[in-house]
Amino acid sequence: MTGERVTPTTTATPARVRLFQPTQRPRVTAGEWIQTSWGRCRVVGRLGQRHADLLEAMLFVAERSRETDDGAIELLVDPARVRRTMSDRRHSLGRIREWLRELRSATIEIESPHLPAEERLLGGLIDHVEPSPMTRHNPLSGGERHLWRVRLGKPLVELLKRDLLLWYDPAPLARLRYGISQAVARHVLTHSRPPDKGWKLDGLIKVVCGVLASQAMRDARRRIRKDENGLSAAGVVLDGERVNVAHRPDGVAYRPGSVAHRPGAWHSGPMRTGISDISEAVRPRT
Repeated sequence: MTGERVTPTTTATPARVRLFQPTQRPRVTAGEWIQTSWGRCRVVGRLGQRHADLLEAMLFVAERSRETDDGAIELLVDPARVRRTMSDRRHSLGRIREWLRELRSATIEIESPHLPAEERLLGGLIDHVEPSPMTRHNPLSGGERHLWRVRLGKPLVELLKRDLLLWYDPAPLARLRYGISQAVARHVLTHSRPPDKGWKLDGLIKVVCGVLASQAMRDARRRIRKDENGLSAAGVVLDGERVNVAHRPDGVAYRPGSVAHRPGAWHSGPMRTGISDISEAVRPRT
């Protein structure tokens, strides 16, 4: 846990409209529409569960945020904390930079009932990542390391302002072995309460993958069951052919108001305006 709660970890719509492919090895897509019960999306580029891990980690560990004069949001992020959140063994910085490039270059389009039809989201999830003048001591080299200044893309900014916000520690999800397990868990965590007797496992697989051939469905079930312990650590429990939520550590869903926060100034911790105000207004359920 970071303690600052500068931004939510994510919002509900990306997992519900299958923005990130249910695999850790996604293919490049050319903008085919994916239709779900919660809206639809299309992606030109490569977005999978590792990209979701990285985006959630940056939002989770963000130390400060500010709204720029043109309405964008910038975050101050320590890359070392991002790596610790994503993996115990630490993904290499080179691999993380590759995922950042793919996050930046992917063009997404989302249509959702949460958004007016004339405000369809179109653009990138992040605009750029650059070194900040702020530094932190690097115990490995004895020198200093620069923090990152991460500028969020317009679609993500609009989701943070309009969508259902989710607050949870993304580390357990990032440690799951299989992308299908991550996609199922992320979808489940967008719901405030499970249906009676939980969700049907096959139904969840269909929700996050679409219609699968019989062998692909068997593979998906097998991989999810191999991740049973990791799912439990994330609060998602397998019970035979059913999936339930044991607990929602840190998790709340909340629809923010439309109050914008003051451009130009960095904020850390709860504030009276904008993203930081959301962290003050909503506390995790116990």
